Amino acid sequence: MAVLSTEQVNELKGAVNIADLISQYVALSRNGKNFLGLCPFHGEKTPSFNVNAEKGFYHCFGCGKSGDAIEFLKEYKQIGFVDAIKELADFAGVQLDLDEQKSRDDHPNSPLYEIHNQAARLYNTLLMSTELGERAREYLAQRGISAELIKNFNIGLAPEEDDFIYKNLSSKFEEEVLATSGLFHFSNRKVFDAFINRIMFPITNEYGQTIGFSGRKWQENDEAKAKYVNTSATTIFDKSYELWNLDKARATIAKQREVYLMEGFMDVIAAYKSGINNAVASMGTALTEKHVRRLKQIAKNFVLVYDGDSAGQNAIHKALSLIGEEKVQIVKIPEGLDPDEYSKTYGSASLATLMESGRIQPIEFLIDFLRPANLSNLQVQLDFIEQIAPMITRVPSITAQDAYIRKLVEILPDFEYNQVERAVNSRRENMKITDENSVSNFSESNVVNAFADEIDFDQLEKSMPSSFDGSYFDELVQPVAQGQKSTLSQGMQQLPSLPQLSRSERAEEQLLHRMIYHSAVLKKFAEDENFRFVHKRYQDLFDKILLEAMAYEQIDETHLAAELSDEERGLFYQIISLDLPEAASSQEINDLVSVFSKEMEQIKFEELFQQLEVAQKSGNKERELELTLKIINQKKKL
Repeated sequence: MAVLSTEQVNELKGAVNIADLISQYVALSRNGKNFLGLCPFHGEKTPSFNVNAEKGFYHCFGCGKSGDAIEFLKEYKQIGFVDAIKELADFAGVQLDLDEQKSRDDHPNSPLYEIHNQAARLYNTLLMSTELGERAREYLAQRGISAELIKNFNIGLAPEEDDFIYKNLSSKFEEEVLATSGLFHFSNRKVFDAFINRIMFPITNEYGQTIGFSGRKWQENDEAKAKYVNTSATTIFDKSYELWNLDKARATIAKQREVYLMEGFMDVIAAYKSGINNAVASMGTALTEKHVRRLKQIAKNFVLVYDGDSAGQNAIHKALSLIGEEKVQIVKIPEGLDPDEYSKTYGSASLATLMESGRIQPIEFLIDFLRPANLSNLQVQLDFIEQIAPMITRVPSITAQDAYIRKLVEILPDFEYNQVERAVNSRRENMKITDENSVSNFSESNVVNAFADEIDFDQLEKSMPSSFDGSYFDELVQPVAQGQKSTLSQGMQQLPSLPQLSRSERAEEQLLHRMIYHSAVLKKFAEDENFRFVHKRYQDLFDKILLEAMAYEQIDETHLAAELSDEERGLFYQIISLDLPEAASSQEINDLVSVFSKEMEQIKFEELFQQLEVAQKSGNKERELELTLKIINQKKKL
């Protein structure tokens, strides 16, 4: 693996005009200072793909994809970081010193990679060249693992010796490397190998470097309790992040935009024997958010192929919540088998057919998985319908919804088709109403208008003391009562182009832009303990910008972007895409703050109306009077 410093990477990016690079793949036209084209990452008819040559980044206002030149090459060509660096260097005509040995020596984790690579070679040699290895190969052959597969997956054997690896490698590496490698246990001033008498499956990172191992017991007389033992967490190995076989499967996953998720090594090997090259395993551990986030960078669709036992089905259920039902299909392995056992029983071709053609949708799996044990109980049946009905409504196809309703009816002894259909239709209507009510909060003052229909303002005014000036209250509520736009809704028009933002959101984005490029503006608000953005996403980004500014003399866009989550990064590039004048006046900054400060006051205004409605319904006249006075005072601030 070639390793470049951050400075070298930045110098390389600085040598390239990103617009020239991207124009090789996307037709761009000049749009002011920037360039505009149709986004290559999602289908669109109106250009929303923006390239800023001056600052060296791209951002799509349609799908949110954004990044620098390296990120574009990685995303567009579905290649890794190192390959993107090489592509960029070729385009720039820059010669890079990518000497493999020099790169390894310069990398801080090079000794850890090297000790694991050497251990893997030793384990493989033992398997292929010793008497004990011959017996282990016979065992593997019975499991369907040929010499070719041993070579392809670099499978090895840990011998029946306490310190075989330690004796062979301890003189080659410093004590700190030995202690932090995860390859050894230290007890009573003695050192023991972490893996003894086990078939060894090397775990590699995306560049093919060995970063850990999983050892499987293979002899019947082995009294070890655990079938598999994994390397403990180290600087280079995190089980909740790594996926076995990803380095070999990555290219196929990127090409097909699909990944098979399996539980173990033998399952992935069975899939490989069946001709399926885009399968990975989470190595017996539960699927994690880190796994999913990593795979979503290269795959759009997930196919879960877990064991057919109850543990496997539970794992599918948990995986659905992590990945999202709309992106998942499921292969149900029958008869409680795992994929490897299914392949041995029915053949590799049958496994391939099952994995490619025997997929079901999440809703079908969930109907079976969530099916109650006692369906003779009427209430249990009702609860089951209530649980499944909203899932059916989320299925886009009406024909498919009908099929799932019929499947549900088949297993419910006391319900007919039309009864279940009514339950689904009811859920569908609720969803429609919710969708209609979720339209822009700021285009109209829906909340205030709703209260105008409910609140008896005449009654409220009668309860006011004689000194109360009712004319001001009339001025406050009459526009609402007569269906006119209130002050709350004025000035909250949305932008016609994507993304649609309220006036306040636009002001917050412009202020963040000023903070990024004007250190004095950032310093001013950093010192104001009471300052807050209205919307959480902008406040979170503000906090990250502050941290960057405290750590470095000036904000480096590339470095800051690399420190952000995918969602934050998209927002960051959206903000620095704004075409604002270079100079920032004090009046402009004050005006921007004023815009969203008013919105905060308007939010308080709405909240008071909500409290007023509650007070009226409870008949609390004293509270009504108190809130009415607060509403009037709050109105003065708007």
